[in-house]
Amino acid sequence: MNAALGLANSAADACADSWVRALRLQPSHAVIVALTVVIALIGATASENFATLHNLANIQAQMVALGILALAQTVVILSGNIDLSFAGALGVLSVLFAALAGDTGLSLTVAVAVTLITGALIGALNGYVTAVWKVHSLIVTLGVSTMCAGAALLVTKTPAGAVPLFFEDLAYYRIGFVPLGMVLAAGLYAAVGGMLWRTRFGLRVYALGDDARAAAISGVNTRTTEVQVFALSGVLCAVAAIYITARFGIGDPRAGVGYDLRSITPVIVGGTLLAGGYGGVLGTALAVGLLATLASMLNFISVSSFYQWIVEGVIILAAVIVFARRGRV
Repeated sequence: MNAALGLANSAADACADSWVRALRLQPSHAVIVALTVVIALIGATASENFATLHNLANIQAQMVALGILALAQTVVILSGNIDLSFAGALGVLSVLFAALAGDTGLSLTVAVAVTLITGALIGALNGYVTAVWKVHSLIVTLGVSTMCAGAALLVTKTPAGAVPLFFEDLAYYRIGFVPLGMVLAAGLYAAVGGMLWRTRFGLRVYALGDDARAAAISGVNTRTTEVQVFALSGVLCAVAAIYITARFGIGDPRAGVGYDLRSITPVIVGGTLLAGGYGGVLGTALAVGLLATLASMLNFISVSSFYQWIVEGVIILAAVIVFARRGRV
C-alpha cells in the first residue's frame, strides 16, 4: 500500500511539474519567432508586395483553418494520442453544415448547433473506442476518417449546398487588417490554453500524456479524460469546417483532404512532445504563423506547391531531429 501511495505521489508531482513547465516560454519559441522574421525579411526583399497590410491579412486568413485544427491536434497529442480523422470529418461536417444552412437566422443557428454536436460525437466516438477498447488512436481515427469520407461522398460527390451570403461575407470580414476568422482563432487559443493551464481538466490531460498508468494510480479517470479530449477535438474540427464552408460558400466533401497530416506539423514544430505530456498551444500558434509566412514567401517567389510540401517535410524532420537530440521525442 505504501509503495502504491508513493508511486501515486511521485506521479502527481511529475505530472504537475510537466504542466508547470508547459507554461513557460521555451527556447524553441524564440527560434520559431526568429525564423518567421527571417522568412518575412526574405519575402520583403524578394517582392515589394510581400510587406503590405493586404498580404499580412492574407497570411492571417491562411492561418485560421489550419490553426484551429492544429489547436485540436495539440490537445490530443498532449494526452498521448493522435487524431487522423480530420480529413474525413471535415468533409462530412462541411456537407452537413451547407445542407442545413439557409437564408434565415434560425436555420443558420440550427446548422451551426447540429454541426458542432456532430463534431463532438465524431470525436467522442474516437475517444470511446481508443479508451474503452484499447485500440491505438492512430488506427481508430484513421478508420473513423474513412467512414466520414465515405458518408460525405454518399451524400454528394461534388460541392453542394449553400450558406447565407451574409455569413459568407463574415468569413471575409476584416477589422482593419485583421480577418474576423483570426479573431475567432485567437479566442479559441486563449480559451483552450486557459483550459489546459488553469483547470483540472488540463492537469489531467498533461498527466495522461506524461504517464497514463501513473495518472490512473493517482486518481485520474483516464477513460473519461480521453473521451473528453477527443470530443473537444471534434468540436474544434466542426468550427474549422464551418469556417471553411463559409469561405467557400458551399459544402465540399473533400474539404479536409490533407489536413489530417498538416495539422500535426505545427504541433511538432511548436515543440509539443509527440509522446504527450509536454508542450502547449503557444508553440503551436507560433508554428502556424511560421508555416503561413513561409508559404506566402514561397508563393511570392513562384515556388511550386510541390516544392513547398518538400520544404514542409524538411521542417518536420528537422524539428523531430532537434527534439530527439534533446531527449524530448
